[in-house]
Amino acid sequence: MAKNKRTTGLGKRIASVLGATALLMGGAVATAGPAAAGTDCAAGYHCVFWVGFGTAKHSYFNSDADFTDDYFDGGGSPVVVNDRVWAASNSSTSGYESHYYKDINYGGGLLFCVNPGSQVDSSRLEAWQGGQASSLKLRPSTTIPCF
Repeated sequence: MAKNKRTTGLGKRIASVLGATALLMGGAVATAGPAAAGTDCAAGYHCVFWVGFGTAKHSYFNSDADFTDDYFDGGGSPVVVNDRVWAASNSSTSGYESHYYKDINYGGGLLFCVNPGSQVDSSRLEAWQGGQASSLKLRPSTTIPCF
């Protein structure tokens, strides 16, 4: 009978270890998933919109210090992005925040920023933030409060 108790005790220990391992592995699998996507913006990109989501947009993969030579896609006639951003979406797959600045070359002060997997439109921007962006800087996670 002692032999059975020992075997049963060993079996319980093995089952506990296997169960804990399964939970750890299951947790890792459950948390590892695709990066969060912002509205109407392909994975890995930072997108700006002329009027709102689903309207003319321009997609950025990297920082851009000067929006004056960028044009919105769609929406009829070509429209320059500079000073016409009314919505933005961040689908970064590397955890970069989208930081939008008032002037080219990241000047004039930060207007707003958007966290990965998030977005903002004119209903959430202050009047002084909309229609002003002239440059985009991608930054790793910061302490600046972003949308």
